[in-house]
Amino acid sequence: MKKFRSALTLAALLTLVLTSTVSAQYSGYAWSTAYQVVNMGDAATYINIDYYDTSGNVVSAAHKSYTGVLPGSSRLVVQFTDDPNLPSGRYSAVISAGQPIAAIANQQLVPSGASNYSPAPPFSTYSGQSEGAASITLPAVMYNWYGYYTEFYIMNVGTASATNVDISYIPGTMMGATTGASGVTNNDNTIAQYASLQVSQESLTTLGAPSGWPAGRFLGSAVITSDQPIIAVVNQHNVTDHKLMTYNGFAGGATDIAAPVHMRGYFGYYSTMLIANPSTTATAHVNITYTPTGAYNEVSSGTIGPVTVAYDIAPQTALTRYDGPGASDDQSDLDDSPVFTRFYGSVRISSDIDVVVQVNVEAVATGDDQAGSYNGIPIADATQDIVVPVILADFYGYYTTLVVQNATGTAGSCDVTYTSDDTYSAVPGHSATYTHALPASGTFTVYEGRKGAPSGDINLDPTNWGASTRFLGAAAIHCTVNAMAIVNEESDVSLRDSMYTFNTFNK
Repeated sequence: MKKFRSALTLAALLTLVLTSTVSAQYSGYAWSTAYQVVNMGDAATYINIDYYDTSGNVVSAAHKSYTGVLPGSSRLVVQFTDDPNLPSGRYSAVISAGQPIAAIANQQLVPSGASNYSPAPPFSTYSGQSEGAASITLPAVMYNWYGYYTEFYIMNVGTASATNVDISYIPGTMMGATTGASGVTNNDNTIAQYASLQVSQESLTTLGAPSGWPAGRFLGSAVITSDQPIIAVVNQHNVTDHKLMTYNGFAGGATDIAAPVHMRGYFGYYSTMLIANPSTTATAHVNITYTPTGAYNEVSSGTIGPVTVAYDIAPQTALTRYDGPGASDDQSDLDDSPVFTRFYGSVRISSDIDVVVQVNVEAVATGDDQAGSYNGIPIADATQDIVVPVILADFYGYYTTLVVQNATGTAGSCDVTYTSDDTYSAVPGHSATYTHALPASGTFTVYEGRKGAPSGDINLDPTNWGASTRFLGAAAIHCTVNAMAIVNEESDVSLRDSMYTFNTFNK
């Protein structure tokens, strides 16, 4: 599967670009986006950006063009300040270049009518995509699920209008119950070329389970089909808890998938993992292996070590594994033998047929109160070279945590080369390389925050980056073994859901 995070191409597609769009969820605020594009080719390049409204019309006055963008360098585009010719509203974007590029988009709130750019949480991130498909699977779709609702955006990236876009909702299973109503559809939608369609589940009461423990609630998946290639992103909202998580839709599945970060009771952080079976006919026989990493794992009984469990997932249903507060034996795989009171590590999912995996990472409200989402990564997509479009260190209180997972059983190492941007960084347009050991089937983590003692590559190297640090840029990773990675962005300041989480790109 190389549809949503493929080897880098000369174009990137952003499904959702928001410019001061009034928020239906947060009174007094408007949604806005910012995105970062990085040149991961071997020569300088131009970068062109065009925006399309919901009818598929290009906004010619808002066309952007950058020239002479050096290899490894990036450009940050903030709609609020950098796109004065883009009226308030919702758009999709097509980004093209003469060299391979990668992009990620951030969503955030701004006070309605504000004259200065002052982003406010909740924050979320998704990855730019390079191509579409005729069928997209969304593993996590929710209606009234303990405060969570979803909305998704479908972009037509074909050569003509899509006139037959169909959506089928499929309830999941949890604790022996079906988590929602069956047979709900939304068919015959039309989307103009390069336009996007917003589909919200917030008022879709027909999704609620008719009876039993999940009555009136839905947690499941959705399948979108189209007569033109499409891409999709999903927002997961919890307005009460002030959380937002976004992930990319899947154009296909895999039989061997990695999830670089999974947590249980980890200083208030935990994970929810959904494994969806897109097949319409075959049951997926799945093995899940949790591998603890680092010195902070704790057990109340048994010995710290990998945990492997097996499940059967019926056609077009999703399995949920929840390791949050109050998780029951039926919801968690980490409370049997051994019983993990604190778990930090990675997960490997193997199946006899293709499945897709999506992970939510959250922190409790009494702790850091963060939330982010990422896509499980097919092992077949792992390579020795990884592109990270955004790295932050001491950047006005923001930082990133980079997690790299070894896709093999052989120990290796990775060289991480950071390149600062030309505008906002304390030391502009500079590169430096750091080497990290990568354990067999394990991970390494680079935390650039300042909670506790300063940590990371950049924060601990004033020779390269200056005493004030202030780094905004990108990273290129070269490993001696195949690997993959995810990134969390967040704030050192105590803000509710200041975390963005995104997948990186394998070359």
